[in-house]
Amino acid sequence: FSLGCLLHFCLTGGGHPFGERYERDANVLKGRTNLKAIKHLPEAADLVSRLIAADPAARPSTSEVLLHPFWWSREKRLLFLNDVSDRVELEDREVGGHMMLAELERGALEHALGGGEWVPQLHAGLLENLGRYRRYKGDELRDLLRVIRNKMNHFRELPPKVQEEVGAPPDGFYTYFASRFPGLLLHSYRFAYRNCAHESQFRKYFFPEGAEGVGG
Repeated sequence: FSLGCLLHFCLTGGGHPFGERYERDANVLKGRTNLKAIKHLPEAADLVSRLIAADPAARPSTSEVLLHPFWWSREKRLLFLNDVSDRVELEDREVGGHMMLAELERGALEHALGGGEWVPQLHAGLLENLGRYRRYKGDELRDLLRVIRNKMNHFRELPPKVQEEVGAPPDGFYTYFASRFPGLLLHSYRFAYRNCAHESQFRKYFFPEGAEGVGG
């Protein structure tokens, strides 16, 4: 709990997640938080909200805090999105795969894509380049993840103007997509946590090094 308050204090330059001093005690008792000051930092807001949960049992453990995506570098965030994309790429061809895809897409339009199709959020030059190779569905998260993965892997093949607009991997490239889809990482993280955290390619994101983890 104290760590959540301290983290909020550091991120906001002195702000408290339970408001001003005169109302703070009452808000703590009522579980009434105010995280508007860090709303623009979705991963930070998620971590702080979990740390200051009214129910102590709902707060993350030390290892869960340290593994939270708030602390990840842009490179690790980008690699994680690519791993999620790889994981769901061919699920519609697998037995039961449609259930996995349904889990990925559940709530994605609102939470990951910002309430609408992802296509209008991208530069025209990038969209033109995408259209040369395959068709994408603008209302599906799987296809946006596919775009991120494919264009990162083939970044040097993009026209120079598109490279400049998007930014080079990992930092500029990740920031380009994260700034347009602020909820993308957290939605993908929660999906992976629920569905494939125990799988070998995802264990490093969810379990301390050397831990057996779920299903170990």
